[in-house]
Amino acid sequence: MTNAEGADELPYWLALRRAGLGNSNFSLLLNHFKSIPAAWAAPADELGRAGLDAQYIRAMEKARSTFDGEREMAQLAKHEARALTWLDPSYPAMLREIPQSPPVLFVRGAKGPQFELAVAVVGTRHITPYGRQATEHFCAVLAQSGVAIISGLARGVDTVAHRVALENGAPTVAALAGGIDQVYPRENAGLAARILEEGCLVSEYPVGIPARQDYFPRRNRIISGLARATLVVEAGEGSGALHTANWAFEQQRDVFAVPGPIFSRQSYGTNQLIRENTARLVSTPEQLCEELNLLTAGGQIPLTRAAPAGAAQAAVAAAPRVAASAEEGQLLHWLQEGPRHVDEIARASGMGVAAVSGTLQVMELKGIVRQERPMVYGKA
Repeated sequence: MTNAEGADELPYWLALRRAGLGNSNFSLLLNHFKSIPAAWAAPADELGRAGLDAQYIRAMEKARSTFDGEREMAQLAKHEARALTWLDPSYPAMLREIPQSPPVLFVRGAKGPQFELAVAVVGTRHITPYGRQATEHFCAVLAQSGVAIISGLARGVDTVAHRVALENGAPTVAALAGGIDQVYPRENAGLAARILEEGCLVSEYPVGIPARQDYFPRRNRIISGLARATLVVEAGEGSGALHTANWAFEQQRDVFAVPGPIFSRQSYGTNQLIRENTARLVSTPEQLCEELNLLTAGGQIPLTRAAPAGAAQAAVAAAPRVAASAEEGQLLHWLQEGPRHVDEIARASGMGVAAVSGTLQVMELKGIVRQERPMVYGKA
């Protein structure tokens, strides 16, 4: 690849990215040479004077003899992907603002990654019934309010957040910890395909780069960087979601957390964020929407979309029922703190297992409770 006058600059950005240069290196080169093609053509001693370390100078010299710009562009075309540089007007403005924005952002999908209003929703991979219900509840209201959902396509909270956004007709963005063609975990390949239709996948890594453990923490800054605010639903001690919250805090973006049961290990991180004032507590989606100015008079976006014809009757039919007997009221009392096993409810309430099980089945038919997993019930 040679530096021809007036040539498209993108292949040079891709070459340096493939060589392993990141945010700080690109900044040094642009400050010194004013353009990436000029940096590509510069001799080693001039690269050194620009501030580039010896290992990156060697990487650039190797790339000059091995990088195939046409092949790189063909790979992008094969995956129907595009590469946005800092200089590209389509580069997301929110992401460009953060201190460690990726110099090249690879994008696949029909919509995005720039939206008028986006919220990152993150949490543990080891999601509990409480976390699943909270994620579904918050994401449904956000999606119905026209908010784009940003997450990381991981198991658990991320998966639920993406799915609920799609189910409610909202765009969603998944930030990957590998190349734009490397979906991880593989079990989410189908979900990723759906995201491509109603949102996009993004990555700072070129095509073909597999996901690595040390890439995930850095990926998290992109999740928070694309969003106006970050919501942590459920996170245990040391969860990657806490890294995302810390990135958002450093980026001076709003951070919110859903409080969790004090006896749940998966709520340790969210409760800690609240205790340390890193995140603001939100216990209802309406509180979050109010914080985002979605509920104010003349706010940017209505809280819910207009209901289609006939939806009012369906909404009435689907509305939560209240307990119709003392037994149902007693069981609801023991489910206030979250889903519980039938045997545990029987011990706590003093009712027999058969009576508890039968009453819960009736309540499930009424829509008062739902079975989270075999013999475990929670409030609907």
